[in-house]
Amino acid sequence: MSDLVTAFKSLPRQQFIDGNIANDWVFTIRHVPVSPEADLIMLVNPASLESHCEGPIDLSKLSGMEYTRVIVYCILNAFVSGMGSGEAQRKVAPWTWKTTDEKLAQEVSGLLKAMDIDKEIQVIGFVDEQTEKIVDAQWDDLLGTIQRSMA
Repeated sequence: MSDLVTAFKSLPRQQFIDGNIANDWVFTIRHVPVSPEADLIMLVNPASLESHCEGPIDLSKLSGMEYTRVIVYCILNAFVSGMGSGEAQRKVAPWTWKTTDEKLAQEVSGLLKAMDIDKEIQVIGFVDEQTEKIVDAQWDDLLGTIQRSMA
């Protein structure tokens, strides 16, 4: 994971992307209840409604630091890969990030600090109700698409 951390640390960090869209992201873990069941780490930009998923991963077999390391690997990889696009202009570290799980926020923050990630983004915020509704709506759309494709 050290190469990924180095790549993440080298990313430019800007307050806005694509001109005027806040570079603020929410990450959350979502379970896909279709066979074969797995989990996705979903990242959502509430301002643009852009979403990206890393996985699938079976997180049910992981616990403690191993669980947190997998989550951190996925979120760092999402940014290093330009949200899967590979486009250089999309490879930007977040200005801020939040999650829907307070315990996960603390665990990820601790690991980012141990990895010596920039202090400004070591702190993982917790979403407000309005942002959580946006994230939930993005998930509902994606899950519906997954379920339709499996039918």
